Amino acid sequence: MRALALRRVALFSRQVIVALEPAAVSEAAATFAPRGITAEDTAVFLIGMAPFVWATVEFWRRIAVGEPFGTTSDSVIIRDTSGPDTLPERRRVLGRDAIITARLLFVAVGIALCLVVLAGLQVLGTAGPPVVD
Repeated sequence: MRALALRRVALFSRQVIVALEPAAVSEAAATFAPRGITAEDTAVFLIGMAPFVWATVEFWRRIAVGEPFGTTSDSVIIRDTSGPDTLPERRRVLGRDAIITARLLFVAVGIALCLVVLAGLQVLGTAGPPVVD
């Protein structure tokens, strides 16, 4: 009797044990190759990034011109609080610590984007799996 490789597969929160022939397991392992980055992957990535780019521009624009965040009387302004206070009394103002936190968060996002670009360049730079004769 030949030994079969067993693999558990999660199927709709139930575990199913699937029997695989040894030849099928080794053949599947030998023929796997990453597909790389397709045009569809790039399009989905760019479409997914669009709202975040817009939000980033809007965030820093509001800080630069001193516009409030929010549309009610309970809106918030982020500005350097070291200068004279020229705002109405009831307006909440976030100071320098909010700017520092925002900058740190955007640095983290920038590092993550650099890693994504680096990974993409590595995938695009490879010619594919080596051919074994």
